[in-house]
Amino acid sequence: MAECSVKRRCRAVTMVEIVIVAAISSMVLTSAMLIMNRTTRHFKKGTDMLNIQRLMDSIVERIRTDVRSLKHTVPEECKDDKFTFYAIRDGEAKKIEYTYDASTQTLFRRDENGQSNFHGSRQVKSFLFKPKVNDAGKFEFLNVAMQLISDEKGTGGASTLSIASQFYSTCVESELNISNLRKEKAKK
Repeated sequence: MAECSVKRRCRAVTMVEIVIVAAISSMVLTSAMLIMNRTTRHFKKGTDMLNIQRLMDSIVERIRTDVRSLKHTVPEECKDDKFTFYAIRDGEAKKIEYTYDASTQTLFRRDENGQSNFHGSRQVKSFLFKPKVNDAGKFEFLNVAMQLISDEKGTGGASTLSIASQFYSTCVESELNISNLRKEKAKK
C-alpha cells in the first residue's frame, strides 16, 4: 500500500500547483488584453486622424477653388464666422457664402444651387475667416483658421487637427472682366 500512496502523490496535483497555474494564466491573459486594447486604441486614433485629414482636405480645396475665382467680397457680410463674395463661374459673377455655425459645429457653403455642409456635422470645433482688404477696399487674400475634431465614438480623447491657411484670388484685378477679355481678343 505504501507504493500506491507514493504513486498517487506523484500523479496528484496539489492545490498550490493549481493556484500557481491559475495565477500565471491570468497574468498572460491580462497582458494579452492590454496589448489588444492598446493596439485597438492606436488603430482608432490613426483612423480618426485620417478621417479628419480627409475632411480638412475637402474644406481647404473647396475654399481654395472658390477664392481663386473671387471677384469681390460683400464687406457687410464678412465676419469672423461668415464670408460672402462673388466669384466668376461660367463667365459671370455668382454669390458664394461660407458660414460657420458654432452651435452645431458645422461649416456651410451656399451658392446659387442651395446650401450644403462638408459632411462634417459636429466636427468643426472652431472656424475663423479673416479677409485682408487693402486701403482702397480691394480684396488681397483670405486667412482661414480651423480646428476639426473626430466624430468617432470610443474610449480615449477625440482626435483634433488644426490648420491656418491663406487663400489668394486670381480674379481681383478690375481689368479682368470676361467681357473686357473678349473685346480685347476681338480687337486683335
